[in-house]
Amino acid sequence: MNKINQPTTIKTRNIIIGMILMFIIVHIGFHATYIKQFPEFQKYNWVHHIHGALMGAWVMLLLVQPILIHKKKFAAHRFLGKLSYVVAPCVIVSMVFIARQNYQTGILKKTAADVMATQSITWMQIVMFVLFYSLAIYYRRNSYNHMRFMIATAIIMLGPPINRIIFSYFSDVPTLYIFLISLYVKTGVAAALFFSDFVKKKYLKPGLIVLLAFIFSDVVFHARYTDAWQAIGKLIVKTFY
Repeated sequence: MNKINQPTTIKTRNIIIGMILMFIIVHIGFHATYIKQFPEFQKYNWVHHIHGALMGAWVMLLLVQPILIHKKKFAAHRFLGKLSYVVAPCVIVSMVFIARQNYQTGILKKTAADVMATQSITWMQIVMFVLFYSLAIYYRRNSYNHMRFMIATAIIMLGPPINRIIFSYFSDVPTLYIFLISLYVKTGVAAALFFSDFVKKKYLKPGLIVLLAFIFSDVVFHARYTDAWQAIGKLIVKTFY
């Protein structure tokens, strides 16, 4: 059933171009707020550094893996794939620690309700990363599904650098709009990939799952001040913070 309407070949060149663009966006975004502070790194601690290193490692994996496939270096690709079994859980744990620290510093300046509302973005990123990576591993023997879900983890990575780019270079943009722009850009990319699959009559299931996940993330953000999300936020704080 999984083979229905799946392409016999995957155009890795397009994927490589997309990953290079992601790498550039990530670099620009974090150069403005983090990299350029080397070596002092004022206002950053070991949690930020470990998180940054792990996220950087994940971005490099996303960039290198399609290149290895394009060059037919399948043994190296499989080795790095197995390495992701260690890197991905570490990324998830670091995301939780960063969320915890952001909450603890946030409540010093804002109400708990406001901080939990903002963290709706962070926690949806964590949930989606877990979902997409888990599905990518589940479909590791199905090249097309595996590729689509790994690309989805790359789309998640676009949010934080886009926020930082707008904040650093377009400081007059209201914070709410910055969040909305980054959310809608990610959903737009997911929608474009799904539409591409639809037009080309490729297998639609992975793209649809990814798109629905990003749409749900947007809905959660718009519902961030509802009693339902605030209750979830309080549960998260009690459990993880």
